[in-house]
Amino acid sequence: MALGTEGYSAALMIKIEYAGANEESFQKAAQTLDRVGELSISAKHVQRISERLGRERAQQRDHEVERMKAGLLSPVYRQPPQVAAIHLDAGKIRLRADDGCAGVREPHWADTKVACLQTYTSIPCERDPQPDPPAIFLDPPRVIRLCQEMEQVRGSPATRPTAPKANASLVAEAVMEWPQRLVRTAVATMQGTEGFGWMVAAEAMRRGFYQAVRRAVVGDGGNWIEPLGQMHFPGWEQILDFLHLLVHLYAAATAAYRDQGCRGAFRAWRLYERMLRAAWAGHVSQVQATLREHLERLGPPPERARADHPSKVVSCVLEYVTDNAARMDYPRYRRQGLPVTSTIVESLIKQFNKRVKGTEKFWLRGGAEAILQGRAA
Repeated sequence: MALGTEGYSAALMIKIEYAGANEESFQKAAQTLDRVGELSISAKHVQRISERLGRERAQQRDHEVERMKAGLLSPVYRQPPQVAAIHLDAGKIRLRADDGCAGVREPHWADTKVACLQTYTSIPCERDPQPDPPAIFLDPPRVIRLCQEMEQVRGSPATRPTAPKANASLVAEAVMEWPQRLVRTAVATMQGTEGFGWMVAAEAMRRGFYQAVRRAVVGDGGNWIEPLGQMHFPGWEQILDFLHLLVHLYAAATAAYRDQGCRGAFRAWRLYERMLRAAWAGHVSQVQATLREHLERLGPPPERARADHPSKVVSCVLEYVTDNAARMDYPRYRRQGLPVTSTIVESLIKQFNKRVKGTEKFWLRGGAEAILQGRAA
């Protein structure tokens, strides 16, 4: 928090950055500082300070990455955590061309990558502490709303239909977190997977995650997550987020009986429930066999089939389960006191989206990267 030419104290700089990073816009940040902090400051000034401090945070982050690459970075705490988990996910942001002119030119969507580094306290159990699926996973209305909210969190408004508004806390309450949460930090960037991986590794080293008794990487099965985990976190438990698996299984079940009316809806729910229980119990081969059975009944998807064609949906879900089979041993993860869902990173993505996504938000790349650092902090 080096003082600039503004003449503000370090305490005021912290408040300005906090408002600029947390409010929905710099204009609202200025209004909050005026009403609550009794500081008269323009929205443009809030933006300049927030982005300057964000760039300083990015420089510090990059310095730690270089030290990590050189093998010079070490934990800042003596006591390693009992359980450390890294939850990975991606979000969306809209950018505009940086051509020096005022206005929005060449608007386009871009990806943000977010990591939630969470410590837990837990004791391994000889028996599965939660052998039955949470009740919310077996309640039809709540499952539908859960799937809709998952799509709202992850999808781009430009490429998907708008789902009905879901309960904002539904994802967070979806499953009983057996391990008790302790400390959370976040890493966020617009850089690619390679650069992001080093940032996450540096933060994990700084917090002593590599010395943790039990360690896990939790992700949605995206094809960029496994290589990142193999490169930076070899030997850690790689866990497929159960919520994303649930959404896939529900999609396959509803597609399998889409054209059979009310009776089809009943059969689809029974199929979903059967696969859900098998997956929760770690019976991956049973889930695969069920999906193959229904794919044979439907027949192979026709050439150039639409993404929502029933056979195409079931085929894609079968491929998804097969690709992630090694990361679906949920009873063992629960016995080890490891998390099996990425609810906390889904919530984190929503917090980032609230700041950087909106119908009238078009960022320059440099400003977006800077504000992501302040929001992560």
